[in-house]
Amino acid sequence: MIYDQSIPRLDAHTHLFHDRDYLEDLLDEWRLKVLVINITGDDLFDRPMDERWEAMVAMKERYPDRVGLCTSFDPAGVTEEGVADRVVEQLDRHLEAGATAVKVWKDIGLDVRDEDGSYVQIDDPRFQPIWAFLAERDVPVIAHTGEPRAAWQPLDEDSPHYRFYSENPKYHMYRCDDVPDWTEVMAARDRWLEDNPALTVVGAHLGSMAHDVEMVADRLERYDNFYVDTAERFGDLVTQPTPKVRDFFKQYADRILYGTDVIVEHPPDQVPKEKQIEEKEEYESVLSDHWEYLTSGHPIVMQDKLVEPIRVTGLDLPPDVLQAVYHDNAAALYGFPD
Repeated sequence: MIYDQSIPRLDAHTHLFHDRDYLEDLLDEWRLKVLVINITGDDLFDRPMDERWEAMVAMKERYPDRVGLCTSFDPAGVTEEGVADRVVEQLDRHLEAGATAVKVWKDIGLDVRDEDGSYVQIDDPRFQPIWAFLAERDVPVIAHTGEPRAAWQPLDEDSPHYRFYSENPKYHMYRCDDVPDWTEVMAARDRWLEDNPALTVVGAHLGSMAHDVEMVADRLERYDNFYVDTAERFGDLVTQPTPKVRDFFKQYADRILYGTDVIVEHPPDQVPKEKQIEEKEEYESVLSDHWEYLTSGHPIVMQDKLVEPIRVTGLDLPPDVLQAVYHDNAAALYGFPD
């Protein structure tokens, strides 16, 4: 599918931790900019967070106008004295090095524990100096709080999350009685938003409410400081009625950011050329499928990591909505040049 070059594209949720020989051509061909997001989750990747950050900074130096940086911090030391000061010092250094956003991950709420064994939630007052610092600097927080609601439900072969939780059972919390439930994590996130009206928050993955865009809309109405990105949640969108999803995008066009959640984990010298070609083709396939879903008004077939491809009618969004979702919202929040 040929991409309409009249609308620029900004993938506001990637984990492109390492450069690639094909990246410059891909950015040119698709008129694409990318925000590269670091996260904690060292168990997910071969290299620790600090090494990923160094590779991200090098990529930013090569593509200064087309690559943006989002840093992160490790919340595991929340029980230690002075942790907020140490985090602020680290974030200040990373902002000076070019970061324009900060990511918090689902380990807050579902992994990090207090001294008494209870789970630490995002609205814990010990984090408050960090939020105050970021609000004062007008730095947005990309918040992956919680998981899809399906993580707490029985495995369902018709769910877009079936494959992930089947292959990653440690993240499937059904019948895990000691883990906070979905409503508890969402309630903590909502309190955090309410307590920090000056802090801009982007709810990653449609705010972990992707199963129901009306629920996302409710939070956008309640919290003026809240935005969402679409990363890795097109599978949820296509299972909802097309008119409902279309109306959501049109009504909240200035609050939705396009994102894919694409991952490039390893340095190029560790990845065979054939695999790098596959990486590029897979990324372009995702970009193309998303574009067709958002722009066309005819039936299409979407895969997007669904167990089985699904036939759905495209949203046929108007150009002004596409411009906002694909580029303008993220460019403004994350400081990309025009």
